[in-house]
Amino acid sequence: MPERFPQTGPRRAALLTGAAGGIGTELARRLSAQGYRIIGVDRRVEAVKALAGLPAVEAVGCDLGDAAAVAALTCRIEDEWADDLELLVCNAGINLPGAAIDVPLNLVDQQLMVMLTGPIHLLATAARIFAERGRGHLLATVSLGGIAALPGSAAYSAAKAGLRAYLCALSNELRGSGVAVSGVYPGSTDTPMLMYEALHGAGPLNFVGKFATAGQVADGFERALRTRRLEIYVPYQDSILSRTVEAFPWLIPPLLPVLNHLGRKGRDRYLRQRGVTTPGAVDHEPRSNDF
Repeated sequence: MPERFPQTGPRRAALLTGAAGGIGTELARRLSAQGYRIIGVDRRVEAVKALAGLPAVEAVGCDLGDAAAVAALTCRIEDEWADDLELLVCNAGINLPGAAIDVPLNLVDQQLMVMLTGPIHLLATAARIFAERGRGHLLATVSLGGIAALPGSAAYSAAKAGLRAYLCALSNELRGSGVAVSGVYPGSTDTPMLMYEALHGAGPLNFVGKFATAGQVADGFERALRTRRLEIYVPYQDSILSRTVEAFPWLIPPLLPVLNHLGRKGRDRYLRQRGVTTPGAVDHEPRSNDF
């Protein structure tokens, strides 16, 4: 029998960041089908409004790379949505790839704000509300790239590793409170962000193996909500190598030549299957909500 989101009352709300991205739109549809009122947060507010067929979506424009905008969003969580909020899903993401010594520091800061500092502010705000109430679920899209660091995406991996650490600590602090904490850890996922990475110098390791779909990642969130487990890997088998490399980082250098070769072939195949033969041939700008 397929897993389902828990049934919920008509007023229960789920706040979802990155709601206009590939994973975000799939999550919004599934949560809405289970009766949640969706508070969809994205820089592209019109794209959230355009989500077809969803009966109760409140579109909220917010650039999660802007500290002032995140602060304003936390205030709205406390002042407007606290009574109804049941789920918080930190899903927004961005990857601006390049060699660590070449990426401008302002772009490093942007990635850390979108995927680490901003989520920490939102999670801490919702955690206080949920702990006082004695129920609620805090969730985030993390990444296998936060377990095994990806060359060419150092800031991305650093942000995701930091988010993983925060979720683990928060889970232990909230143990026994009735509040669950879960992270979903996909490998490379076929979303607009992956296309941007393919065209803008992301390391070949991003393209080793098969790509998950947004639906498969949403399945992972369903498992997280059903089981309340701290970590869900999508797919699980890919996490075995990532967690092994995390424990034994000295394994990476001798494996890199083979993995880079496989990754370059995977990237070329990915682009070819989508009708792109020359890097730069697709006009696709990076977005802070492309998960």
